Amino acid sequence: MGNVKQSKHSIIRKLEEISPEPTAHGSGSKFVFRANNQMPHMSTQVAFGIFKPGEACEEHLHPTMYEYFYFISGEGTYTIDGVDYNLEPEVFLEIPSGLKHFLVADKGTELRFVYWGVALD
Repeated sequence: MGNVKQSKHSIIRKLEEISPEPTAHGSGSKFVFRANNQMPHMSTQVAFGIFKPGEACEEHLHPTMYEYFYFISGEGTYTIDGVDYNLEPEVFLEIPSGLKHFLVADKGTELRFVYWGVALD
């Protein structure tokens, strides 16, 4: 891992200062607080995500990364290894590496969440 130079301006970020970009799975949008090349540890990304009603990501897995989600608002379903989990505000999810998973905003509300990944050694 390379050294990451921190400045007093990079310690805090406001959502309004970050431009949205599409997620890697083609649905929803994300606001990346930190990308992997901006962090001196095994985190792959720290982001704020939004899925509008009806948006979903395709089923996928990460063989070398754990993913973590904290849901702020809205409702939906996260399917992990064939099991459906209801999403609502204040729900936290951990997705271990190697498990197939997909997210869908299927309850008619916009999902807002913070998520991050941690790479395995």
